[in-house]
Amino acid sequence: MAVLVGYPKGRRAFDVPRELLPEGCGVGDVFEVRFVRDEGASERASAENRRLMGELLGRGEGRS
Repeated sequence: MAVLVGYPKGRRAFDVPRELLPEGCGVGDVFEVRFVRDEGASERASAENRRLMGELLGRGEGRS
């Protein structure tokens, strides 16, 4: 694991598996991090969650 600390203020830290970091990076390196929403994957996950909740609540296909 690696600990990433927000720069420049350093108010938050995040544990990240080292294999997610670029090869050759080390202590003191600064990274640019972005979060990009995948709308298609979000919609598929939401539909799957609704389906599973329907099953759990007895509202699956073929049931009233």
